[in-house]
Amino acid sequence: MTQDEALRLALEALEPLEFVGKRMDGGDPKIDEAIAAIKEALAQRTWVGLTRMELIGCGVLPWGMSYKLYKAIEAKLKEKNT
Repeated sequence: MTQDEALRLALEALEPLEFVGKRMDGGDPKIDEAIAAIKEALAQRTWVGLTRMELIGCGVLPWGMSYKLYKAIEAKLKEKNT
């Protein structure tokens, strides 16, 4: 299980408690804090690009796309996903 999968699982378990708590006793601030922290952690994704060896393994380099073109595409993807 990845870290993101574990965080999503925890969020899935906590969100119903947040709703029930607010209806019953005004809510538990610890649950609210935990949910906020999980959502923040899920939002902070780190870009992980491919190495030259991974590109060669995929068949992209050296015969297909040039490394310079790959880096340009990667930069555009980073821009769109931040």
